[in-house]
Amino acid sequence: MSTTIYLDVDGVLNAITSRPPSEKLTGWTQWDARRVNSWPIMFSTELIAALNELAARPDVSFKWLTTWQAAAATQLSPALELEGQEWEALEGDLHRWGGRDWWKLRAIRDDATPKEGERFVWIDDDISGERPAIEWAQSRPDVLAISPSQALGLTRDDLDSLTAFIDQAAG
Repeated sequence: MSTTIYLDVDGVLNAITSRPPSEKLTGWTQWDARRVNSWPIMFSTELIAALNELAARPDVSFKWLTTWQAAAATQLSPALELEGQEWEALEGDLHRWGGRDWWKLRAIRDDATPKEGERFVWIDDDISGERPAIEWAQSRPDVLAISPSQALGLTRDDLDSLTAFIDQAAG
């Protein structure tokens, strides 16, 4: 079985905060801050290392699903030392936000077509506020949706859930 992970940036890799979030809430102890395209990025270097390990697995592939679109691969990945330069970036009408016409929901629905032996993980801090996205994910037993707090980003507990979902598929 294989798993495709659709990854957002802001509120997921980039904790939207001016100071590193607490280890108690995130599970991460090592944080760094950088500017990429003049945007402040607060990220856990431990999270980046863990994502690089996942990306190296033969049963896992990543795709960008973010308003950064192609810049996630070309500019953000190198700046964070994330091995995401070759990941495909799904695109859409960035002005379509919310509801059934949310560009990210439309993009993942079009891309994550059910296939025997394939599973999908969608990680985006905005999922929890989008009822149609929640309903879509819940209607698909092959989809795991993770919607982290934007102030914390993807936590160690989130990563553990994601890894367990992948390992369950592997066997």
